[in-house]
Amino acid sequence: MASKVRPSTRELARHITRAVYETSDGQTGRWRMLSGIPGATAVSVLYAQEQGWIELEGSHSACLTEEGRRLIAKEAH
Repeated sequence: MASKVRPSTRELARHITRAVYETSDGQTGRWRMLSGIPGATAVSVLYAQEQGWIELEGSHSACLTEEGRRLIAKEAH
């Protein structure tokens, strides 16, 4: 599936993961409301979940996974 995903969807999924990372101080398991993330779309949220970067609580909240934490920490360095 990854090869059929638009680059903009992939980029937005990283943006969502980064937003969850920043509001959780990089800690896994801390929930964030998706409605507070500008530009978040269902497709990009689901892509981030499929990549293992975030976990979802219903369709309204996300928390960072260890994989998502590593991704964003790696980008920061």
